[in-house]
Amino acid sequence: PVWHPVERSLVFSDIPAARMSRLSAGGALSVLRDPSRMANGNAYDRQGRLLTCEHATSRLVRQEADGSLVTLADRFRGRELNSPNDVVVAGDGTIYFTDPAYGRAVPYGVPRSRELPFCGVYRLGAHGLELLTDDVEGPNGLCLSLDERHLFVADTERMHIRRFALTESGVAGSAVWARLTGPGTGEP
Repeated sequence: PVWHPVERSLVFSDIPAARMSRLSAGGALSVLRDPSRMANGNAYDRQGRLLTCEHATSRLVRQEADGSLVTLADRFRGRELNSPNDVVVAGDGTIYFTDPAYGRAVPYGVPRSRELPFCGVYRLGAHGLELLTDDVEGPNGLCLSLDERHLFVADTERMHIRRFALTESGVAGSAVWARLTGPGTGEP
């Protein structure tokens, strides 16, 4: 889900139903996209345009003012991305997103074989699309530190959250920041 502070509405995705909805601050619920191509993570760019990760199409898209969708990323080195999952935008407009394989199986995607032999975390900015790391099994949610010097990435398969130091050329290393342990079910 993502909150729009000017429109005062919450946009959220229902992946298996392939629908995106909007909930106003006043409680009115409306359909934003149906079908949504099994949309998952959403964020707004610095111009207020909605960015969305689509599992069924393996793309990261941007919605323009007229409602049309522009593909921002769908391939890396000529191969189709797995299934972009979650996205955040830095203050300078740089986009970061995760790319696990969850959208290539039911109920959260369309069954199909992978073209990339790894899952990754990417940066889309002034230098185009860059792979920051492929040392993740199930990259899921992510967020930037307040000073935007670190990127936190939940690795669902490894049951931990890693903190990556961001540099001009990518990442300068990482460390496990938190582990999910204990009885019962759950995952980061």
